[in-house]
Amino acid sequence: MTVISISVSIVTIMRTWTTQMGARALQVLAQRHAGAGNTGSTAARRALLLSGLGLSVLAAAQTDLAGCNNAQCDARYSPAYHGGNAFDDAAELDVTLDGERFGLIQNSRANGFTCATYKANMPIEDRFDVKYTDSGDVFATVLDGHGGWQVSEYGSKVLIQNIQQELVHMGLSDEKQSEAAAAPMVAAAIQRGFARTDRDLMAQVLSAFKLGFGSVGRCGSCALLAYLHDNTLCVANAGDIRAVLGRKDGKDVIAVAMSNDQNAMSRFEQEKLKREHPGEENVFICRHPDSCYVKGALQPTRALGDFALKYSEFNGPPYVNGDRSAGRHISPPYTPPYITAIPEVRTHTLEETDQFLIIGSDGLWDYLSNEEAVEIVQEHVANGHRERASRALVEKVLQKAAARYDMTYAELLSLPPGSHRRRRHDDTTVVILYFE
Repeated sequence: MTVISISVSIVTIMRTWTTQMGARALQVLAQRHAGAGNTGSTAARRALLLSGLGLSVLAAAQTDLAGCNNAQCDARYSPAYHGGNAFDDAAELDVTLDGERFGLIQNSRANGFTCATYKANMPIEDRFDVKYTDSGDVFATVLDGHGGWQVSEYGSKVLIQNIQQELVHMGLSDEKQSEAAAAPMVAAAIQRGFARTDRDLMAQVLSAFKLGFGSVGRCGSCALLAYLHDNTLCVANAGDIRAVLGRKDGKDVIAVAMSNDQNAMSRFEQEKLKREHPGEENVFICRHPDSCYVKGALQPTRALGDFALKYSEFNGPPYVNGDRSAGRHISPPYTPPYITAIPEVRTHTLEETDQFLIIGSDGLWDYLSNEEAVEIVQEHVANGHRERASRALVEKVLQKAAARYDMTYAELLSLPPGSHRRRRHDDTTVVILYFE
């Protein structure tokens, strides 16, 4: 299968780190980053290298990122609302995005796509990828990391590939599919691809965890994949990334949700957790109705990674003098798994009135409703500027963030990435597939 890939790889900067790592681990990491040869034990180096994705510095990254946002790892950051209405200078300013793509697709119902991403965290924890085959099959993903960028980076490299392999393995390559009859098998293949990605990652980071690099057990990423074959659209969601379809309805274009937000605020997810962990009163903890956490630690109920909430092997020792470097410790009752990487898959046969699909990380939906997002995209399509629609959604998020915090748009854009931005908005990533 020939695949054309358009992907974003965000350059990350890791600062010097020296805390609680141990002299030997520090030496191995230092020699690795300096390009040293065969130094240290093979097991230690393999555990730290982790497929060449930079996952060798998971623990170091977490130590560094704590200075930017000490709530990232537990996904507990929830900016307060302050009101305001400051759109004064938005028209004169052009946002410098961290990634922007627009492309055309041949032989497919999806004839084009556009993507945009803007960071709040330093480094950014979102990733996206769009791939398509010569025969017109399209794969589009958005990944939203938490606790670091490493799991979203890993997923962006292997998730689509794993799903493609599962489709072939199940006899569902693009040449062989038979429309609706294959839909349940396609959904199963996608779920197997997610599970394989998560399982392979777990196998790689377990060695690092056993060496004392505890943060590998609490780093994770939500992931949403849209797969298009002929007129059949499959949306697979693990977490709180959202997909929304724009559909013509007379002269209007309406919003049709294609995914459910899977987090601890969902009544369905709460009931599911209570059924699976009877008598465990702290299986989810709500500080406010819109601020609930699985075991008090994580909002998403589905995600790649976050192995402390999946496997007892990743439950760290009790903390001594507040030291959490060996991993998150969850006190009894502790009956994992609490979360899963298996996505919910929704299959939809595209209609003539279906215009586009918006995929956005939760940074988008923190500020825009489904209807607002669809309206903005439709305006750009109608005006012949669909290549700028993803950018426009990101810019609208930033304008609303400035208004919420009584700032001018220029003041918001001048904030350095890290805790200053993260207090106002999240990393925001948008991918749009166009069907007309």
